[in-house]
Amino acid sequence: MKFCLYSALFIGLMMPFLVFAQTNTAQERVLESTQQPVLPATGDVEGTIYSQDTDTPLVAAEVHCIEIDVSTRTDASGNFQFIGIPPGTYTLSITHKTSKTPTTAKVEVTTGATTQVKINIGTSVQLKTVIVEGQRLPPTISRKEMRGSELIRIPSAGRDALRAITTLPGIGVPNDFLRALHIRGSAPGDTRIYLDRTPLSYPFHFGGFFSTTHSDGIEDIYVYAAGYGAEFGLDSQSVIDIRTRERLNKQWGGVLDVNFISPYGFFETKVGEKGYASIAGRFTTYNLILGLFFGWTFPTWSDYQLKFAYQLTEKHHLTLNGIGATDHLDFSDTESSAYFKNGFQAEGIHLRSHLTDRLTSHLSLTHSYNFLNVNFGSGPNQDETSPGEKSIYSVQVNVPTYTLREDLSYKLTPKLQLEPGFLFAFSPAESTTHTVLPENISSDDEKLIWKEEFDTFNYSFQQAEGYLQARYDPLSFLSVALGVRLDYLNLTEELSIQPRGSLSLTLPTTSILRFAYGRYEQSPLAYQILKTDGNRNLKSSVAEHYVVELEHKLSPQTELKFALYYKDLRKLVNRSINVNALFDDSGTPVTTPYRNQGTGYVNGAEVFLRHRVSEKFVGWISYAYTHAERRETPDASYNSFLFDNTHIASLGANYSYSPTPKNDIGAKWQYVSGTSAVPLSTLLMIQDPVTLGMHPLLSDVAGAIAPAAFQAYHRLDLRLSRKRTQWGIPITEFIEVWNVYNSANKIKFSFPDNFVEEFQNAEFEGFPLDVGLPEYRSPVRFPFNFTFGATYEF
Repeated sequence: MKFCLYSALFIGLMMPFLVFAQTNTAQERVLESTQQPVLPATGDVEGTIYSQDTDTPLVAAEVHCIEIDVSTRTDASGNFQFIGIPPGTYTLSITHKTSKTPTTAKVEVTTGATTQVKINIGTSVQLKTVIVEGQRLPPTISRKEMRGSELIRIPSAGRDALRAITTLPGIGVPNDFLRALHIRGSAPGDTRIYLDRTPLSYPFHFGGFFSTTHSDGIEDIYVYAAGYGAEFGLDSQSVIDIRTRERLNKQWGGVLDVNFISPYGFFETKVGEKGYASIAGRFTTYNLILGLFFGWTFPTWSDYQLKFAYQLTEKHHLTLNGIGATDHLDFSDTESSAYFKNGFQAEGIHLRSHLTDRLTSHLSLTHSYNFLNVNFGSGPNQDETSPGEKSIYSVQVNVPTYTLREDLSYKLTPKLQLEPGFLFAFSPAESTTHTVLPENISSDDEKLIWKEEFDTFNYSFQQAEGYLQARYDPLSFLSVALGVRLDYLNLTEELSIQPRGSLSLTLPTTSILRFAYGRYEQSPLAYQILKTDGNRNLKSSVAEHYVVELEHKLSPQTELKFALYYKDLRKLVNRSINVNALFDDSGTPVTTPYRNQGTGYVNGAEVFLRHRVSEKFVGWISYAYTHAERRETPDASYNSFLFDNTHIASLGANYSYSPTPKNDIGAKWQYVSGTSAVPLSTLLMIQDPVTLGMHPLLSDVAGAIAPAAFQAYHRLDLRLSRKRTQWGIPITEFIEVWNVYNSANKIKFSFPDNFVEEFQNAEFEGFPLDVGLPEYRSPVRFPFNFTFGATYEF
């Protein structure tokens, strides 16, 4: 597989140079005009027409593209589409029976991209011109997109954006309760998530229960699964780029969901003619009632999202945003402590500027604050600033981060574009850990050997990143992107050089064939270097991606994608664990130091078929094959990696079936194959406030005691919703049925022999501990269930 991808990539990259080597410029022009078929490089335009007076979509509005003399009419949702338009600036003329004169709008079409526009037309007697800047993204391999309007309609996703994208191929979750994403065989900590260019360093509540984002304000989500360009930086194997709305067609709107567990609200409004503002938030309320009967703080969560966007001038656009989330529980009493608080907050200032016709700039300054406070053991109730002196396990981490990021784009010629950029980050982190834990494991308290440790560090993390990327379109059917990224992190004191490149070839069938190669490095986690048992000589792990992708438009509404990929993983950070040493007093070390000693690989294939009919219907079929293996040391054997879900299949659809989009019915079926036994610690993830990635809540030693394996599972979910007006209030009512045919899925724990012998007949406070039966028995998927409710949308 690796050799084939190497060969295909080499041949693809050398193709244009072999052509140029055999002909001069004049001969090339002759060949292009007489011998080679000239395949048009085109883009698409899609949009929605609204009434300026009523702010409702207009049906049967005629949209005429003047330059190419092509017309179409809007559908029942006010949507229209033009497919296969050559790059350039076009004028759209819109007429409707409610408007006395046409409205015109300027749109820009670029190669391989879709320009999305929203246009209001009114009853003015004067010809009205609207300048619309659509969203244009350069063609990129392994990028998949979901619209915000689709996210909130997917069954069992609960209007949760990061849960909804698991319908895309190659994206999986460990189980129904802990849904931290793993993409193409990578661990959850290998994915970087951005919300409007601000790093989303706390994407999940309680390590994966549900996401901290708010789907109602999302315009699009882009998932870069592998092989992406130099514009994305250090510490990632995949990227999720979430983009929220910056403009609104009506004056104001929102969503209100009042429920017993976690009320939610979202509000957005125009600010004059050039601005936009939104606010969203949710919090738990059941503790207000349960607190009357219990002295505990049951698991609670809260989050918020703020945005302000304003067009300062024709060339400058300003965006201010803020996001935050907190998780908290407290089961402490006078004799013991069980306290947890984890979260973050972030703010960003972003200035997007079209300095000239050729030069654009996107400058961002962001600040974030991440914190973690854990206290389990003996001692009284704890707060965020004073871990208990008598606690068995206490951790306190505070990490502010300041980041400056700049991305530039300069078009040297119509065929050549340069994209340089840089990022500087400074993070003065503080961490304190106090543990009193047994050095051995025994069911007899008298045999336990206890050890107390204090581990404190203060460290200023400094990070500098820069990249240069060139996009070149030498021929109408050929596009090449070559780039290099330079990253420096003072934690490892190394400068990494990461070359990346891709080639896009439009075939005579109008299919697009893409090849990509990229080198991606990930720095070690802070505790692996800075803590007492850390290794100051650790370096970044390395992954090389090889990707081949074929994209074909079966029709203007139907797309098909097929991909093959291979990842070569080297210098992985791990340590060896001797579980048997936990059960004796021989003094044998339980662990070795952390080292760059692991290797691994991932290979796979994906097929994705999607059909869209504006906002009325969307359906998809996806299948992903993934095979991931790793080994701890060079002389060890390869074993299946936890996130080696060999087969993931998904089938789904959503249909609006009334004359206007008032009623929706949706269905989703998914199959995920099982996994081999892996350390339990890899299943329970927590947000690392220092490195801003996901890492295990349990130590790797604890995880090795109870390896776990998942069964294969499949399930069907249904959703039915209806929009209506009650007492003058617009309401969306819905009912969802989860796991329709009650498919079972369980987890199997496999304990070491010494552990089974020690605890086979042990009891804890009268409860027997059964460790000798490793069969599947613990449910990790929701059983058959249904939920219903209503949201107020205005």
